This record gives sequence, C-alpha cells and structure tokens, in this order.
Amino acid sequence: MLKKIKNYKFILISKYDATVTEYNPSRLLYAAISISFFIVLLFSLLFFSKDFNSFISLEQIKNHRENNIELHSIVKSQQNKINQLTIEVDNLSKRDDNMRSLLKLPLIDKDIRKLGVGGGNSKDKFNSIEYLLPEQYSLDGINDKIDFLIRSVNLENLSYTEIENKIFIDKEKILHYPAIHPTSLDKSKFTSGFGYRFDPFTKNRKNHEGHDFSAKVGTNVYSTANGIVKASRYLGSFGNYVEVDHGNGFITTYGHLSKRLVKKGDIIERGKIIGKVGNTGRSTASHLHYEIKYKNKKLDPSAFYFDLSL
Repeated sequence: MLKKIKNYKFILISKYDATVTEYNPSRLLYAAISISFFIVLLFSLLFFSKDFNSFISLEQIKNHRENNIELHSIVKSQQNKINQLTIEVDNLSKRDDNMRSLLKLPLIDKDIRKLGVGGGNSKDKFNSIEYLLPEQYSLDGINDKIDFLIRSVNLENLSYTEIENKIFIDKEKILHYPAIHPTSLDKSKFTSGFGYRFDPFTKNRKNHEGHDFSAKVGTNVYSTANGIVKASRYLGSFGNYVEVDHGNGFITTYGHLSKRLVKKGDIIERGKIIGKVGNTGRSTASHLHYEIKYKNKKLDPSAFYFDLSL
C-alpha cells in the first residue's frame, strides 16, 4: 500500500502566479497518523484518569476498613464500658430518690434527669472517620453518652450535697425512723403483705396488719431504727415477741421469734440483731411477722423500706 502511495505526489498550483509545489503523500500520512495518535492518547488520559482515581480511592477506603478491625474492637470496648456506667448512674438515681424519700426531700424531676441529651448531626459523613466504623459504634453517639454521664454525675453531686446537709440537721430524727427490712432478703422471702387476706387457720378474709417474711429458723431479725425496747416476751398468738419504741411516734413489732436477744429497756440502734426467726405462737411455718405503728395506727411497711432490698 505504502509502495503504491510512493508512486504518487500531491501537486499544488498557485492561482496567482502559477507556481507549483509538490508534496510526498507518505510524509503527510505519517504526520496525520502521529497527530491522530496524540489526540486519542490525550482523550484516553482525560477519560480514564477520573475512573482510575476513583478506583484508587475505593481501594484506599477498602484498605482502611480492613485495617481498622482493632479500632472497631477498641470503640466497642469503650461503648460497653459507657453502657455499664449508664446502668450505674441509673442505680445511683434510684438510690438518690430513695434517700430523698426517706429525708422528705422533693424528688428530682425525671425530665431534669434526662438532661435533654440528643439532637441531629449535619456533619458530612465523609469528612470524618465515621465511615470507617459500624453504625452502632458511632463516635457521635458515644460523645452524647459521655456528655450525659458527666451531666448526671454533676447532678448527683448537687443532690448529695443537699442530702448531706439534711442529714446533718436531722440526723437523730432520721436514725429513729424505720427505714430498712427487718431481715435480709438474701436469706428470707417476702410472703404476705398488708391488707385483707384469707386467714390460714379460719380460711376467712381477715385484715393482715403487717408483713410476713418466710425464713429458716434462726435467721437474724434486725431493728429497723434506733429506739428503746418496750417489750420482750411471749405474747399469745405472736409467740416470742419484741416491741421497739422509736421515740417519735413510731413503734415496730416483731413476732413468732425462736429467740429474743434483747430485754425491756435496752437502747438499740438500727441494724442491731434483736432476735431470730421462728415458728412460735399461731404460725403454720417459720417466718417473721413485722408491723409498724405510728401514733397507735398500723401502717403498711412497704413505704418504709429504703435499703433497696426488694
């Protein structure tokens, strides 16, 4: 083909002066091919460079994800610790409410405890490292929870300061207020509440004026507040019986004991062992019968347990 082309020439004649110019077609062909190749190469680079860069970027992201397994593990561990701390703060809040109830202080409003933590985040996802982490380990979520914990701790500090001041002022009154369970719930079971029930002996409905705790014979029975032993004797259907006067209108009684470990006139403190669970008097099984009276009126003991045992 090229040999045939070499046998021909391009002749250009000027229309002004009739001058003649000859061109070798092979040189023109080579020039055209070179220019065409250059143009194709240029467009190819422009076209493929964007896809190539995108490919490289995707590979880098893939490598980041694969290389951040350790980061995922660390963030997950921190998330678990934060969740545990959140549970602890919730338990502190319950204890705080308990203490404030005992001291007759107003409870902290639930909306205040929530502290308004939350809100959206308009930050561009790919301008942070969030895209490297699973959604459940969002750093923004962790930061919100940390902020909640800090605010909650500050709130509890303020509350406990108020509680301490109240205790300092009313310490003696508080210590003479029934405030704990009369026996450990780890070694006993709450079996009967305050109010009407079927009497186990007569099978008729009868008002039960205290709480019953089923336990083995010999289980410790505790005074629920400071006071003076008003009675320690055997009393009919109550069997071995202890009565404690707390000096502020409150009196507590403990029945069906196997042993009485205090005598009339003893000065006792909250938590002192005053007897042992038994099955004396009118009783179908070993248990403790516990009552609270305020100015000779019997009250439901449920409102007087502040040790979070139930």
